Amino acid sequence: MNGKVTIYDIAKTAGVSPATVSRMIHQPNVVTKKTRDKILKAFELHEITPEDLSTKKRSSASASVKKVAQESTILVCIPTWNNPFYDDILEGISDYLSHAHCHMVVTQEMPDRSTITSFLNYCANLQVSGIIVMYALSEDILRQLNAAYPVVQCSEYNPFYTNVPYVSIDDYSITKIAIAHLINEGCQKIAFFSSSYDYRHVQSRYRAYRSMLTGNRLAVRPEYVVQVSDFSYSRILAAANHFFQLADPPDAIFATSDKHAHAVIKAGLAQGFRIPEDIKVFGFDNTMYASLSTPTISTISQPRRDLGIQSAKLLLSLIKNPYEQAKPILLPSKLVIQEST
Repeated sequence: MNGKVTIYDIAKTAGVSPATVSRMIHQPNVVTKKTRDKILKAFELHEITPEDLSTKKRSSASASVKKVAQESTILVCIPTWNNPFYDDILEGISDYLSHAHCHMVVTQEMPDRSTITSFLNYCANLQVSGIIVMYALSEDILRQLNAAYPVVQCSEYNPFYTNVPYVSIDDYSITKIAIAHLINEGCQKIAFFSSSYDYRHVQSRYRAYRSMLTGNRLAVRPEYVVQVSDFSYSRILAAANHFFQLADPPDAIFATSDKHAHAVIKAGLAQGFRIPEDIKVFGFDNTMYASLSTPTISTISQPRRDLGIQSAKLLLSLIKNPYEQAKPILLPSKLVIQEST
């Protein structure tokens, strides 16, 4: 009977999720006694022990494979592969986990109410020890994830669910400083160009933009606020053309990423506008787009690699001490003033 028993069989018999079975195997102290007893009873019925399904007990013909099997697997969830912003974060996570003898798996899977069960099954199949997410999940989804695994939010986070810690920057404050720079440069018609408002950081930056304009008695004009849900450069460039086709174009554009700022400059130059003489452009993230652009883009530098390092460090601490009350971490950011302003 025990020849082909899987973690899914145990979960079905115990009436719990595969993720809960996985957590009981690897971190039994964080599972309630009632649930633990149900799972152990299921193992008895299938005539196997938890060790039989543990990665630490599996044999391997290859020493290198055996070593990897003994490492903790950390799942890292990113919103898109089409954004250089995440490259340095992933590098920081990978470097820290490598030194801790952990294995990183990266996915673009984003669980919601319709996919959370399959996502948890995916995690159980990987036998992950913890999860780093880079998008703001709903409270309900975060609660379900956190019930099964230690979770850390990196960069993007849900500020209303405090049981899952995050590592990020203060988007609101640094955006206000950037808008203040544009105002001090004499700009009075400042536009806002962003990715989807579904992202928390976009919402925070937009609130800062509105606050600075209204606080300085400058108009927030609807035609100056443009968002693009698609992160492909061609779509962003097409949307950027809007600003230069207005009868009264802005004298500055604040973009929520360097990719958006680069598209703005390309569109403006193609239509005969001078940057920064006619329109000043400010970006965000200090990625390769800022330095490769002509003119170079004034931007906001985030400690992207350190965001990854601190997220991985915090997650491993939670795995080791699951009842630790971890506090959110906000890392410093700064303006990088270049040719576009």
